[in-house]
Amino acid sequence: MERGIELNKIYCGDVLEVLKSWPDEFIDCVVTSPPYWGLRDYGVVGQLGLEKSPEEYVAKSVEIFRECKRVLKKDG
Repeated sequence: MERGIELNKIYCGDVLEVLKSWPDEFIDCVVTSPPYWGLRDYGVVGQLGLEKSPEEYVAKSVEIFRECKRVLKKDG
């Protein structure tokens, strides 16, 4: 077990900051439901979905999903 990372715990924070703090191939499963671009404002600074353009939204989403892939185990 990686030091400082607990099992069966919900981690709440900026998705990129949290994912980047985890080691490669650490997670068994990723379940997500990203917001649509421009649809809602949840009142959180820097939230996904309120980028200035669809292209910026896609670029941010790709960055997030690259980190998801990195932390996901090969058999995940």
